[in-house]
Amino acid sequence: MIRGFSAVSVIVLLFFISGFSQQQSPPNPLDGKYFRSPVDFPFRLSGNFCELRETHFHSGIDIKPSGHKGNPIYSIADGYVSRIKISAGGYGIAVYVDHPETGYTSVYAHLENLNEHFDFVVRQIQIAQESYEVDFLPSPDVLPVKKGDIIGEMGNTGYSFGTHLHFEIRDTKSENPINPFHFGLKTEDNIPPSLVSLSVHGLDPDLHKIWEQNIGLATSEGNAIHIASPIKVPAWRAGIALQMYDRTNGSHNKQGIYGLRLYVDDSLVYSYHMDKISFDQARYITGFYDNKIKKTNRATYSLCYKYPGNDLEFLAHANEGIIPVYAAQERKIKIVVEDFNQNHKTLTFSLLRADHMVEQAAKDSTATLVKVGEPVIISENTLLLSFEKNSLFRNIRLKIKSDISSSNETKYTIHDQYEPIKKPIALSLKPEKTNITDMNKAIIVRTNANGRGKTNYGGTWKDGVLNTGMIEFGTYFIDYDTIAPTIKRVDFSANASRKTKFRFELEENLPTRGQFVNDMKIKVWIDGNFIVSPYSSKTKILEIPLTDLYSGDHSLKIEAKDHSGNTSYFNATFTTSK
Repeated sequence: MIRGFSAVSVIVLLFFISGFSQQQSPPNPLDGKYFRSPVDFPFRLSGNFCELRETHFHSGIDIKPSGHKGNPIYSIADGYVSRIKISAGGYGIAVYVDHPETGYTSVYAHLENLNEHFDFVVRQIQIAQESYEVDFLPSPDVLPVKKGDIIGEMGNTGYSFGTHLHFEIRDTKSENPINPFHFGLKTEDNIPPSLVSLSVHGLDPDLHKIWEQNIGLATSEGNAIHIASPIKVPAWRAGIALQMYDRTNGSHNKQGIYGLRLYVDDSLVYSYHMDKISFDQARYITGFYDNKIKKTNRATYSLCYKYPGNDLEFLAHANEGIIPVYAAQERKIKIVVEDFNQNHKTLTFSLLRADHMVEQAAKDSTATLVKVGEPVIISENTLLLSFEKNSLFRNIRLKIKSDISSSNETKYTIHDQYEPIKKPIALSLKPEKTNITDMNKAIIVRTNANGRGKTNYGGTWKDGVLNTGMIEFGTYFIDYDTIAPTIKRVDFSANASRKTKFRFELEENLPTRGQFVNDMKIKVWIDGNFIVSPYSSKTKILEIPLTDLYSGDHSLKIEAKDHSGNTSYFNATFTTSK
């Protein structure tokens, strides 16, 4: 007996404490019941988590629309809007909702419209900043949401090629995306993965491919594929690559592989499961697939071995997947490919070292050895390259050739354009010209791989040197951008009485890439008032709404400014009537 309390009082107190304890226990979103679906219909996927895109791992799932027009998108749980970002490319119209009880954030991207309250708040910010593109970070008390509240409508904004919802769940603290399937947000799937082609690579000591053999697998049936004859490899070591994909029920789209295990003589030597990814490692994808094959014929062969510099978090780091090949002993290979629902396909074959080995090319004494894990600075005439210790996936012997560009600046061809880069390499170029009248016009450009045209990598000035980040090897030089963006009429007329919007095509003279170049800035005014006008960097189309205008004559002004400050204007008058 507790002194001062009756037995009944103690029982009541313990019951209250027990009930309070239960109420305070944190929810478990991994039980598959806490989060609701972001849509109100059984969804089908056009893309799954971590599938391989050209430049990144897919950070969420892509949900197809239902058959009817207009698909509202719902908050999956209580929380608050922590970010609304409006972009001409990328995620387009995107809403981020923090769920503080769980430690997770949900992301809803490529939306067509926001709910009315969100739209009103964001529009005030767009008007104040005179920009369609905004990045709004409200405090937790500004835009609270409840589970099932409408966020917006499924759309096709940003870098999207069809109406869908790009949906993510992230760890709020690290911002790392997590596979939504772990939260019960998945679709029906009883279809095993498909194996299209096997590629066996003979590798040199630095894991550069010196030989390969491709074997088609697309006609194979069943869940087990066996290649009877040994594959003879004319090299001391081998690596495996696979062209493969997965499908889910009700969707024809080819999706990514969730998990893979590679066994050599019954020992596990390489494996992964796509459970989470870090945005810091998004570009590491170029070291996860065969980068040269991807760039030359658009085929995606996932490597089943690991480059020395590849430290992707989802890879099992105890094993590398490199297979020593012997002349008198077959290496028995088994690969198991699986989806999240454990539908799987197995491929078995054997490797044997060939009688005659591939002769490796003699090492170029003029090339510079750049090793993984070692920072290196290379200077040549007006060029400076700074490799951080994590810039590369594997050791390379760097070769630089120089020539003169059309702008009378030195043009540098840096190494092999197909060698993957792990992290941007600092590239600095000093201009040949000593009397640059407008330094803002100077940019660093890369000649496109097909030799046609060039891409603007921008650059920032420091101590008379132009600096950018090189994310792929190739040919670079300083150029001078003096051409303003173009503004073309698509749907404009002076008599706008029956129109709800004008449409114009706006385009820069050079495509842009990298973090050291600014995208085109667009502003629209009607009668001197800024008008929020959506622009798509995908279609190059600017849409100018004509709602809420009084009857009569109006003035229209469009301004488009590129990275180098080149500016175009369009001015016109038009008439409306109600």
